[in-house]
Amino acid sequence: MPKVRYEEMFPWELTPALAAAPICYLPLGVLEWHGEHNALGLDGIKAHAVCEAAARRSGGVVVPPLWWGTDEREDLPDGDYLTGGIEAGERYHVPGSMFWIRPEIFSGLLLDVYEAMRRRGFRAIVVVAGHWSPKVYLPTVRVSGEEFLAGNPGMRWLLLTDQEVVPDLHYPMEHAAGGETSLLMAIRPDLVDLAKTLETDRSLADRYAAEPRHLARRHETPHTYIGLYSDTAAAPNDPELTATAERGHLLLHTISERVAERATALLADTDVPLPSP
Repeated sequence: MPKVRYEEMFPWELTPALAAAPICYLPLGVLEWHGEHNALGLDGIKAHAVCEAAARRSGGVVVPPLWWGTDEREDLPDGDYLTGGIEAGERYHVPGSMFWIRPEIFSGLLLDVYEAMRRRGFRAIVVVAGHWSPKVYLPTVRVSGEEFLAGNPGMRWLLLTDQEVVPDLHYPMEHAAGGETSLLMAIRPDLVDLAKTLETDRSLADRYAAEPRHLARRHETPHTYIGLYSDTAAAPNDPELTATAERGHLLLHTISERVAERATALLADTDVPLPSP
């Protein structure tokens, strides 16, 4: 199959890819706790896989995921701090989470990345965010795109999350629950271990011997899981009950197909002639 990963291409492979479809996909994710049962890079891994599958449909190229990002920050009296999302809810530095950078640094980095893409010859940029934090992270990405477009009116830019394009499938706003876990099972089954879902203070207790606050939280939390959000209002979405590779493959296929459709439409809206069918 033709290559779509930028880092794997030879220069002479990139040139015809750009000529055929000057679309650049940018997958975003963070390094964050996703339960005992999922790898820490779930967000970026799924975003990268969606971008690759979409690029094979629409044409274009996928750059490596950006693993660092901004979010809320709460400074504590003892000099420590909590970042948004899981830490804000759990009230401690959750094991594995490591991604926070200052909003101005994140925004500046994104703007420089977009400019590098423009200079290279891309005309449409599709940002796919696997991390959905709504208060600071996604607004920062969105504002960066608006700022870039204001200075480059001939370019096109689009932000999508993998969740928002499939309202007809059961993939609610969640964190490491049935939908996200299913996607990772389809993409990298070696990075999911459902047998560990509720093993914090059982078979994994010795692994967390240096994390007393985490072990205490396992006993204190009124929720089934630590740091997992599962919207069960419409239908059950607990990972050990609903996560399957089959569900993940359906999500991946549908999400990437719809992202590719949006990318193709985005490119068609530029002033760059498209290749003949």
